[in-house]
Amino acid sequence: MPYKENPNVLVKCNGHTLVYAVTKNGGMIFLFGGFRSEPKGSAIYGYSLELNAWSEVIPTNGVNMPVESTTKIVGVTDSSLNNIYVFDNATMYVYDALQKSLYIAPDLAPYQIYYYATVMLSTDEIAYIGGGKRDNNDNQNNIPMDQILLYNTKISTWSTKTAKVSDGVVPSPRKGHSASIAPDGRIFIYGGFDGDENAIESTGSYPVFAVLEYNNGEFAWSSPQLFGQLYQFRIYHSSHIFGNNLIISFGRNLTHNRLNTIDIIDISNRDNYKVITDFVPPGYVSSTPSPSPSSSSSSKNSIIIASVVVSVGSLIIIGCTYYFIRRYRYRNVIPTPSSGERI
Repeated sequence: MPYKENPNVLVKCNGHTLVYAVTKNGGMIFLFGGFRSEPKGSAIYGYSLELNAWSEVIPTNGVNMPVESTTKIVGVTDSSLNNIYVFDNATMYVYDALQKSLYIAPDLAPYQIYYYATVMLSTDEIAYIGGGKRDNNDNQNNIPMDQILLYNTKISTWSTKTAKVSDGVVPSPRKGHSASIAPDGRIFIYGGFDGDENAIESTGSYPVFAVLEYNNGEFAWSSPQLFGQLYQFRIYHSSHIFGNNLIISFGRNLTHNRLNTIDIIDISNRDNYKVITDFVPPGYVSSTPSPSPSSSSSSKNSIIIASVVVSVGSLIIIGCTYYFIRRYRYRNVIPTPSSGERI
C-alpha cells in the first residue's frame, strides 16, 4: 500500500498527540503539545483535509494551554467528534472544534501520569491506564495496572477504580504502551516497557497483549495468548481499531533495530487473537491487474501454435540431416551395372 506524503508539520516535535475532529468546515487533524525544538511555535496546530495544509490554531475565547507538554500525551474525542480531551500535568484541557474554543477543567486529577495510555468509554468517561507518577520525593513510580483513573466528561469529575481479573493475570506495570477500544467495549493494551524509575526501554512488560473490559461499572482484566507475534514488544507507538475486527499498531519496536513497523492484529475471535501479515483493505484495487480470460486464452493458443511449429521444424531438420549424411557416405561409390547393361 503506497504512502501519501503530505505537507510537513510547521514545528518539529515528538511526544505530541494527533487527534481527528470535525469542525464547521469539515474534518481536521489537530496537533497538541509534545516536546518541541526551537522555534516552539503555538500549542495547537490543525491540518485541513480539504486544503491539504497545516495552520496555527488560536482559541477564539482567549484561553491558552502550554506549548510543550510534560510527558508524551494522548488525546481523545467524544462520540460527536467535536470535543478533544488532552490530559497533561494533572490538568484536563478540552478543545471544542466547532466553536474553536479551549476550556480547562476546574478540578485537577488526583495525580499526574507520565507515559500513559487512554481510551474514551461508551459511558462518556475517559480511562487512563498504566504509566508512572511521581511521589513526594519526585521519584517516578509505577501505577499498578489494576488502578484505573477515570474522568467523567459530563460532570468534569475524577475517580479511580480497581480492576479485577477474569482470566489470567493483572498485567505488569508499564509505560510507553498503547490502548485501543473496539465497538463492543473491549480495551486492548499492547506493548510497553517496565515502568520503574530506573527501568531501561529494552525490558518489555508482561504480557505484551492484554484485554480490559468495562461492564456495569466494573473493570476486568484477561490475558489471552497472541498468536503469530512478530516482535517481543514495542514502545511509544499508536494503536487504532480498523473496522470492527482489526487493530493496526505502528511505531517503534525494540527487537527489530528500533525501526518503526506496523502490526495488524485480528480481534474477530475472542478465542484466537492473532497477528496477520496478509491483509487486503476493502475497496483496494491492485495496480497490476490479473490477465483477462481472453488474454489468457490467447496466450494458451500462442503456446500451442509455437509447439507445433517447433515440432514440424525439428522433423524437417532431422530429415535434411539424414539426406546429407547419406549423400556424403555414398559420394565415391561406383554403381554396379545390372545384367544386359553395357559399360
